[in-house]
Amino acid sequence: MAPRKKLGFMQLTIMCGFGMYYAWYLIAFFGLFMNAPGEIDFVALHTGQVVFFIGSVLMAGALLAWFHRTDSVAIGHTRFLYLGSLVPGLALPALVVADAFGASVPTAALYTACLLCGASVAVGFTLWEDVTTHGRMRQGVLAHGVIFCAGGVAFALCTSFLSQAHAAIAAIALLCASTALLAFITPRCDFLENRPVKPVRDHFRKVWHIDLVVGVINMAFGFAFMLLYQADNTLLLATMCLALFVNLAYSIAFGRGKWVQFAGWARICTAFVACALLLFICPNEVPRTIALCVIVVFWFLFRTMNGGSLTDLANYHDYSALYSSVRGKMPANVGFLLGLTLGVCAVAANSPALQNLYIPLALIAAFVLISLFFLPFDNESSTPGYKTLTLVEMRESPNDDMERSCELVTSRYKLSPRESEVLVYLVKGRNAKHVAEKLFISESTAKTHISNIYRKLGIHSQQELLDAVDGMDYRPPGKAR
Repeated sequence: MAPRKKLGFMQLTIMCGFGMYYAWYLIAFFGLFMNAPGEIDFVALHTGQVVFFIGSVLMAGALLAWFHRTDSVAIGHTRFLYLGSLVPGLALPALVVADAFGASVPTAALYTACLLCGASVAVGFTLWEDVTTHGRMRQGVLAHGVIFCAGGVAFALCTSFLSQAHAAIAAIALLCASTALLAFITPRCDFLENRPVKPVRDHFRKVWHIDLVVGVINMAFGFAFMLLYQADNTLLLATMCLALFVNLAYSIAFGRGKWVQFAGWARICTAFVACALLLFICPNEVPRTIALCVIVVFWFLFRTMNGGSLTDLANYHDYSALYSSVRGKMPANVGFLLGLTLGVCAVAANSPALQNLYIPLALIAAFVLISLFFLPFDNESSTPGYKTLTLVEMRESPNDDMERSCELVTSRYKLSPRESEVLVYLVKGRNAKHVAEKLFISESTAKTHISNIYRKLGIHSQQELLDAVDGMDYRPPGKAR
């Protein structure tokens, strides 16, 4: 049996940094709008959230256009994108702090700050998803569940116990710290490589009907959030805290071995959210509130499954994680944007029938149509990515066998932790100079580690090392030898 894989320093750093970035996102997009002064008009204020997501969609579209034009993701690994995720993201929290100190904040300035923050979200999530995907976070669903829950806890604490100005300051600190960690992690990793986007682009073209399903589901999510804002901010915060708990429980239960593939999860979301919308149509206030809370809980679960599935997709097929993240989340972001817009328009129209009956019925009709014509059927369940409701084994990257072999070599020949890191580079064909650059050690130190590895294995060349690693007798647990 292969030695048990543990989270290393780099993986823990990735989870910590991504968690802080997610906390900034939740505070900037949800928290700062919860604690806004009551004298601000509801429609004018929450139009800012619509503008926020418009900025995110526009920036994501610009990135996709660049990737398509160049058939590469080289621009995604340039250092200026760190500032692209940091500087615009400071605009809205800084504006809130200025407002707390008595500065006049015009509506145009608020919308501009929201637009900039949305652009920051598109860039920041792209960079963090790339690092997470290729940072050996193999169990994507579990990793995303833990990251999102950690960020959610930080958001809940800041929103519950801090004033709006102090929450904005906390958001600024979280964004700066996460960007600093991103700048620390990226040059120390060997996994951020330029890759063509055509293979993954072709993949998404084949699953366009799933995009429609995702878009419609997220329209319901955006609409429910806006109605909860109108009803009670405290209830919305409590619902989000409940969603964090449910999300973590789900991630632990289903993110470590067997899971429902994304198309199946889309079917589950469609069914439960449609039932919640039916419950929302009831004239009684209690079932309507429960329905909105259920939809919000499913939004958190959906985000975890979406991010985790994209991570596993990129790992398994060796796709560009940058492109997979941006393209894979685009339908969800567009749908959520449309849902927010529906909610704001319904409140602005001041029509209870439109808000509580006609829009929910229209969403239910859309759910029925996509279920009939676009969700995968049983004859598609043999195609990777189209399992419906079956629990399947987590798919592993072709590189996992090599990693297990390296782990066996480390265990069998008592290699030190640093020698184990050097071993991974050697089996990839790297030389001492490359190892020294990536591990931030001198070339002579790298050569010493390589010499120690050769001595412990009783070999004399890199080719003999490759032969030794290839010859490790590994079998997955439960299989006959």
